[in-house]
Amino acid sequence: MSTFKPLSTIFLIAAITLMIAMVLPGTAQENLMQGNDVPQEITDGDLDNAAEAYAQMQVIHAEFQESVQQTEDNEARQQLQNQANEQLIKAIQETGLDADTFNHIMAQVQANDELRETFIEKVQNIQ
Repeated sequence: MSTFKPLSTIFLIAAITLMIAMVLPGTAQENLMQGNDVPQEITDGDLDNAAEAYAQMQVIHAEFQESVQQTEDNEARQQLQNQANEQLIKAIQETGLDADTFNHIMAQVQANDELRETFIEKVQNIQ
């Protein structure tokens, strides 16, 4: 396996995490930063759910990028962004996670090399 795939996965993880963070209401973002109501320990099941959500989010992100490139109207682009945001949140919720927990997991994945490797393996097994 080349190092390109894991590196591109890391960058996509960061991009999707950023997209979700922009969708969260202000209080949810504050709770995330303060760690309120977000489990500190990440279970293997939570990591599986986050990987499943992430894999689905990759599909949503790719579809969004393709749609945005095909339109030049700013209002239509904003509508596409709103639809993509709703789909991203739904993808997370369908795994049993909420956006705060997902973002917490993703922050830990980015900060911890061992956890990141495990996460990438889980995502690759889904794809």
